[in-house]
Amino acid sequence: MSKKLAAFLGAIAPCMLAMQGVPAADEVYTATTIIPVPGGLNSFDISFVDANIQTFVLADRTNKAIDVVNTDTNTLIHQWSATPAFAGVVASPANASGPNGVIIVDQREIWATDAPNQSTCSGTPTKCTTPSSIKVINLHTGAMIANIPNGGIRRADELCEDVKHEVVLAANDDPLDNFLTFINTESYSIIGTTHKLDGSDPRFKITLSPTPAGTTNVAADGIEQCKYNPRTRSFYLAVPATKVTTTSGTSAGPGVVLKISGKAPFHIEQTFTIAASTGCAGPQGLAIGPHHQILLGCGGANSLIIDEQTGATIAVQTGEGGADEVWYNPGDNSYFIARSTVGKLVVVDAGSSSPQADADVTTAAGSHSVAADMLRNQIYVPANKAATTLCSNANGCIAVFTAPNDDRCLAKGMPVLDHDDGDDPVFMRVPCKEHDRDGDRADSRGRED
Repeated sequence: MSKKLAAFLGAIAPCMLAMQGVPAADEVYTATTIIPVPGGLNSFDISFVDANIQTFVLADRTNKAIDVVNTDTNTLIHQWSATPAFAGVVASPANASGPNGVIIVDQREIWATDAPNQSTCSGTPTKCTTPSSIKVINLHTGAMIANIPNGGIRRADELCEDVKHEVVLAANDDPLDNFLTFINTESYSIIGTTHKLDGSDPRFKITLSPTPAGTTNVAADGIEQCKYNPRTRSFYLAVPATKVTTTSGTSAGPGVVLKISGKAPFHIEQTFTIAASTGCAGPQGLAIGPHHQILLGCGGANSLIIDEQTGATIAVQTGEGGADEVWYNPGDNSYFIARSTVGKLVVVDAGSSSPQADADVTTAAGSHSVAADMLRNQIYVPANKAATTLCSNANGCIAVFTAPNDDRCLAKGMPVLDHDDGDDPVFMRVPCKEHDRDGDRADSRGRED
């Protein structure tokens, strides 16, 4: 057993003991800590937590940096820049700001996506001598490890990792790019070529169900959150809308979730069409939950939980649409949906067969990012300068939400990665009972590929 794994098991032991006794009441989250951001916070994108190393990171466009927070003390300890510098806030053209997506790799590296230096972009069609990239920064020292250009003329956006096989998937979402990049985290090299989602790549053909009559091509119209699913050993990718070309012309099509192979040659394994009748006007956020569940944070009226094997709707979160990033927290078996337009954080108890909503939490307009520390059950929501009530200042902040009666458990069947230096993922199996009655004790732990 690795030292990190031993420490991890030691850390959750008090949680296991706490599960004995009277079941908890519904969770009601409130902001209990406000973390100021040096330089203020007016524009930001995705955030990420690695609970095993007590670290939260945020893509901070305002300061052209990655903000690093110690989740044990809830203090901002670093603000790492990059070389070449992150794009920062770019008003025009659209999709040219950065940093955007961010993850922690091997518990020692920050991987962050960035946009091109627009001053190097010219011509028709446009090309950039300093294109979009994925930047790798030493988590502890801030030193640049690698700058991986991937050829985009607009931003590289969200990204996710298959920890076991050391592969990162990054997406360039602008219609001028519309492609995916797969990168080896050991060599910092792109695996093969980029893969277009415009219908031209034979391995990445999007197939709608039902297929409109006379369809000749289906292209992605935007690319959003992705996650690797260790249960199916595949990547899942949210595509908020499509463009469908038929013999009659091109029109807007439904959003889809793409199930993509975890190994080269990378290809689409399944396409789950998200019907308009669900009230999900296109999936944006995506999180892998327990019991074959996938949460989709959607545009439109509703958000959804679907089945990872069939795409069938398991539950509809009525009135909880208008979402961007979402997160599953196995520490209390809950989903969190960041609804930025209305300034709400949706909390959903994943349950087993019938997920149910807990009380929504007031955040701030524009707060579209959320991440959770699964060991401490602390939920992190960045807020911009306009959020003076939440942040208690006019500079923006990172708000930390907790619930006094949170469900202490790690959800049974949920792959919880103790990265173990990124080489040997461990899957914790601790029981959560239905809706705020989350188990009396831990019963087993195990390992899988």
